[in-house]
Amino acid sequence: MIRLLTATALALVVSAGTAYAQPAADPPAGAVIIVSVPNGRVADLDGGGVSDGREIQEWTANGSVAQQWQVQRDGDHHKIKLASNQAWCLSRDQAKVVLRSCTNPLSGWDFEDLGGRYRIKDPSGGGYLHVVTTSPSTGRELITSPDSGAGSEWYLNGLEVPRRPLPADPRLDQVSFLTAHNAMANTDEGFWGRFPNQSYRLRDQLTQGVRGLQLDAHSYNGDVRMCHGSCWGNERTLTAGLQDVVNFLNANRDAVVTLFIEDYTSVEELRTSVARVNGFADRVFNPGQAAVRQNGWPRLSELVAQNRRLLVFSQRSGRDSYGVMFDRDWTAENYWTLGSGGGDIHCYSRWDEVPLAKEEPGFRRLYVMNHYRDVPSEGSAAADNGSKLADRVRRVCGPVAGRKPNYVALDFYQKPEGGAVRSLLADLNTYW
Repeated sequence: MIRLLTATALALVVSAGTAYAQPAADPPAGAVIIVSVPNGRVADLDGGGVSDGREIQEWTANGSVAQQWQVQRDGDHHKIKLASNQAWCLSRDQAKVVLRSCTNPLSGWDFEDLGGRYRIKDPSGGGYLHVVTTSPSTGRELITSPDSGAGSEWYLNGLEVPRRPLPADPRLDQVSFLTAHNAMANTDEGFWGRFPNQSYRLRDQLTQGVRGLQLDAHSYNGDVRMCHGSCWGNERTLTAGLQDVVNFLNANRDAVVTLFIEDYTSVEELRTSVARVNGFADRVFNPGQAAVRQNGWPRLSELVAQNRRLLVFSQRSGRDSYGVMFDRDWTAENYWTLGSGGGDIHCYSRWDEVPLAKEEPGFRRLYVMNHYRDVPSEGSAAADNGSKLADRVRRVCGPVAGRKPNYVALDFYQKPEGGAVRSLLADLNTYW
């Protein structure tokens, strides 16, 4: 069944997919951004300037008006109009997709319903709106192609993520957690390396409400240690850090904590390190053994009842036998940097093969939203973690991912003063 929406902002996203029925369809009406699902890039007006024949290209989502379009019926077909100037439309110039006057006969399109996705078709039989390849490439022109495969499939997502009230007993993938980036690189525990990312020691971060910890693990000086940059002078072991987490869980029986390990160890080195953590095996939740891909994520109450309240993800595979899961199998994550000046709010996947809006039958990935700069400081965190963060969640990352983040990862999460971060998390946890 087609969802008919009011004329609110929407996003077009292209997805990898399989064969579907292909009836002609009316797409949801309203203003749109155009986002590629296999590669996570959006349809962008080159340079943002309005002129005849200007190229339409793949670009990273940034919430600009150059990425917003209006889908409207026009007789037997549809127009895809530039939302900021509706005299101009997405059109065709042979195989290229370009901007033309909406009066141009080559600006009409048909939509084929793929069950929540669409193919966008040249009515004259010239093919489908298509990415050149399903791998991402910022600045590459969009085309039309007779290929009806993954590169021709598109979503229509809202510029505002639709909100449904959070259930009284939510699933893990319906809630949002405050997450500390490079949580081990804190000044309380003596990290005075290149640049600290946090102020408080691990157990105090947890006490203050942090429920996601991003940790770096390196093999150094005979053990696995939590280091960033150089390990010299930063020699606290991963075992000690994880013991803090397990001790916190044992003392706080309703808490659920997730660890994200930037992992520079071997399978056996990490196995040995976590095996020394008293109680780790009793607390860890293994989504593979729990058949999450088939059954969905458990409710928080189920994790509490089972007393399996620790999730651990690594950037390396081969560790699932002892409960440390390969992150690319279970999560989606945006590329991490805001740039050195904090102005790069573009939102796209850290991993080309896992677009933020990736869909799999019966399974919903946990979405990690990274929001921090190349070089951390309390001053930059104060500037980044307030209205900029809330706006990026709502206007940029939310639309391109098609949902809210499950983990919001920050430097100096206590900044800015006044509780803006906590207010955002409280708001995120009113809906899914």
